[in-house]
Amino acid sequence: MPILPQFSIGELYSRKSDIHQRFGGNPQSGIASSSKVPAIFLFTGESGLKFGYRDSPDASDYCDYTGEGQAGDMKFTAGNKALRDHVQDGKAVHLFKALGKSKPCRYVGEFSLASYSIEPGLDRELRQRQIIVFHLVRVKNGTVDEDLSPEVSHLAQEPLPLLEARAKALEACRTSAGVEGKQALVSYFQRSQVVRRYALLRAKGRCEGCSAPAPFKSRQGEPYLEVHHTTRLSDGGLDHPRNVAALCPTCHREIHCGLDGMALNERVSKSIRSIEG
Repeated sequence: MPILPQFSIGELYSRKSDIHQRFGGNPQSGIASSSKVPAIFLFTGESGLKFGYRDSPDASDYCDYTGEGQAGDMKFTAGNKALRDHVQDGKAVHLFKALGKSKPCRYVGEFSLASYSIEPGLDRELRQRQIIVFHLVRVKNGTVDEDLSPEVSHLAQEPLPLLEARAKALEACRTSAGVEGKQALVSYFQRSQVVRRYALLRAKGRCEGCSAPAPFKSRQGEPYLEVHHTTRLSDGGLDHPRNVAALCPTCHREIHCGLDGMALNERVSKSIRSIEG
């Protein structure tokens, strides 16, 4: 398992030396998908306005990001396809804001794709075209935002047979089109809960790291395990079942904080992939 990229929100990074030389990805692309690490690097800035891009990176938990392509209708190829499929491909998405030519980039944070829409826009020649707008959600180390929890709580602990839960989890990983704003956030968190629930059911009350029984029962009376994402540093939000594990608190903390955490993460990843394919 390669080293997972780690950045601090608000800090400045050289695109060449701190990002691409270390982690790969095309230094000329706005959407730079790496073949070295499980990550996609997004870059936004004022220079994109002349190409019809309408990005909205800020400190909020929701961001619109215009796909790549300066002329003609945007297509789901290259970076656009990589971003659309990042959940299935197990790639974390890191967003940076360019501060100007030859200047460093400011790290905005890690995001995940909630949905996308096809909208009218302009290209570099000011001709009408169709553009792809990706609706991104900030990834956090948590579960559901308090403001959204009433709308997703009905999914909470609904019992399902394992195969049915797996089918729902795989379906949840398919990016939806045409959903925007708060509804995109609600849809994203609903799908995240489905994937989380499946991982816990698959574990059958045992840690998928050390195979030990869950150390105690939760307040809901279920074996207590924590959901871990093997291809990224944060553990909140949607991911594909092949990249999500249910771990005891000890294994979970060891992966994130332990000397041998990377090796344990690799073992867990291989084990889950042998199950999920």
